[in-house]
Amino acid sequence: MLWYKAWRESSLRFLISAAVITLMCLLYTLFQSRLYPMFAHMQPRIHNYTQYIHWTIFGGATRGILQLSCLLLGLGGLQRERKQNTIGFTLALPASRLNLIASRAGLGMLQVLALATIPSFIIPVASHLVGQQLPLDYSLRFIPLWAVGGIFTYAISFLASVLLPSEYVSLGVAYVVYFFYLAAARLPSLSPFHLHVADFMGGLSPHYLDRGTMLWTGSYAITPIAGFFAAAVTLLAVSGFATTKQEL
Repeated sequence: MLWYKAWRESSLRFLISAAVITLMCLLYTLFQSRLYPMFAHMQPRIHNYTQYIHWTIFGGATRGILQLSCLLLGLGGLQRERKQNTIGFTLALPASRLNLIASRAGLGMLQVLALATIPSFIIPVASHLVGQQLPLDYSLRFIPLWAVGGIFTYAISFLASVLLPSEYVSLGVAYVVYFFYLAAARLPSLSPFHLHVADFMGGLSPHYLDRGTMLWTGSYAITPIAGFFAAAVTLLAVSGFATTKQEL
């Protein structure tokens, strides 16, 4: 019942996000004959179809849409229900606050995982339809990066929705914090630690992909994946602790 409640609250945002990501993947692949020359002119690093797909989908605008979707999926929760005057009904349910927030967090993580898998299955098939080849193995390796990076992004918005009373304020704060975090991660003093989640999701940090060819290197480090996931779990745990201590 709690999972269904969480699904009802977030289903529209999830379905719209899935539709937009799917549409962008189809747009960039099925119309590549028109779009490829334009992007190749704008980005000198694009010399072949694989590089084009990376700079438009796995490391480009489509990845950005996923990140925005994760911020939107993090909204909601008890603070939202207090504004809507439904908090009394929710707290009267035979479930603890921790169970309420755990079901919401668990469903959100599954939704992010689902969004992260969309390009990896659509692009190889759509590429084949237009006479291009993109191995399934190439796209599948992005799933852990997109999923973990997306969950980390989701956790930032999730925490903001727990701490702040307004849904719009929490989204704004989460977006600003996320923006400054990405900017700080590019500082020379922090760059050796590979903290930039967007580069991580695009396979550019810590050098999952060769920057020249955009092909996978022999190294597929697990430590950065585990690190971002641990950071996300920590943020979600803080959210759960804060919820149990709030006066609602």
